[in-house]
Amino acid sequence: MKDSIRMVVILTAVPIFMAVIAVLTTSKWYILTIIFPLIVITMALGLSERLRVMITLHVDKDVMYVGDELEVRLTVNVDGGFGLLMIRAPPIPGSSMAEGFNLVKGTNVHVVFKGFGKVSREFNYTLRAVKRGYYSLDSIEYVFYHGLGIHEPIKGSVKTDSSIQVLPRVKIVRRVLGLAKPRQGIPKYPPSRLGPYSTEFRSVRNYVTGDPYKLINWKATARNPEGRLMVNEYEREGLRTAIIIMDTGWWMRHGTVEENPLEYGISLTLSLSRVLLRYGYNVGLWVMPMGPRVMPSSGMDQYQRLLRVLMVIKALPIKGYVVDQVLLRIVQETKPVVVIITNLTRDNVNRLGGLIRELPVRILVIDVIPDTILMRNLIQNPPCTHWFVRDRNRLYAILPKNVKVITWDPACEGIGLVMSRVSAYIGRWL
Repeated sequence: MKDSIRMVVILTAVPIFMAVIAVLTTSKWYILTIIFPLIVITMALGLSERLRVMITLHVDKDVMYVGDELEVRLTVNVDGGFGLLMIRAPPIPGSSMAEGFNLVKGTNVHVVFKGFGKVSREFNYTLRAVKRGYYSLDSIEYVFYHGLGIHEPIKGSVKTDSSIQVLPRVKIVRRVLGLAKPRQGIPKYPPSRLGPYSTEFRSVRNYVTGDPYKLINWKATARNPEGRLMVNEYEREGLRTAIIIMDTGWWMRHGTVEENPLEYGISLTLSLSRVLLRYGYNVGLWVMPMGPRVMPSSGMDQYQRLLRVLMVIKALPIKGYVVDQVLLRIVQETKPVVVIITNLTRDNVNRLGGLIRELPVRILVIDVIPDTILMRNLIQNPPCTHWFVRDRNRLYAILPKNVKVITWDPACEGIGLVMSRVSAYIGRWL
């Protein structure tokens, strides 16, 4: 406001000064120098109306998968003022949405000229989701520059309430060879006992974290000389169990922001869980080293629980793995198949071996190798070879004997292929 007043004063003083000179010199040419400032003053006073900006943003979906495209429509209405309006719509540089979306069509930055009348404009652009997560559209930023420069640029923003949920890409597999649906009765394999509780009493044992309180045997607790809590243990219905352990160490970030062992591991976990749950298995999830866990259960509601956890996990620097006592108890009771998804390196192979030695069951390690992904930055269309696999055989030799390793190069092999290999082992082991 001070700048506009200063300019009006200057433009007013100039014609007055020139009028005095014109009177003293009786020259007609000085009269022309009086007209132009007066015209500018008239325009400046006429265009000093307060700026009013209305911007709305619409998206064609609020839930999508990685790789899907998002259509964005931007509607701009401007009233008052005279000059240029620069608009920057989401994704704003530096925001989380800028990491999760790429601009594939159009532009999210627009410049609108505001003349003497009202202005209405509509812009469209297309984004492609490249990373899972929950994204808020936050706000739309704008800057208004007055045409005559009578005031400083006006900066503002318009808040939006829209948010986008980007789900990991899931491979839909209708049938997997090697898997059999669990049957009631006495199967030929040792049944997992992590189905619903039956009414058949089995034994009394010490309480372990995670046991339901309703199973506490208060009489046995009172008789216990050490004062420990005792619980009744009942037989469980014979559903087979698979537990997936997701590694979230820093080595899971090797690759790019969009393509790395963690992102591919999440897609594999969801795809595999979907198949196992459809076949009637109990599926549980542990995020290592100290992340959230999802207790083993069956049904498609369990799939949604797994999805909610996997949507928010991130790879972080860690010093080692800690065995969850709840996981250890479930492994000892149910003898499940354990699937560990990781990226084996010299930094974590010994730590992972220590974790495996504490789990007395067969373990399947899926080694997601990012080497071909990294080579894409150096070589266009790098060939798919087994050089990286041969180099990792030294690491595999360090692991305990109860481990079977499946090497997966996601840049060369699809999720369907690795799932068929995993299901073959699960079908034989359970």
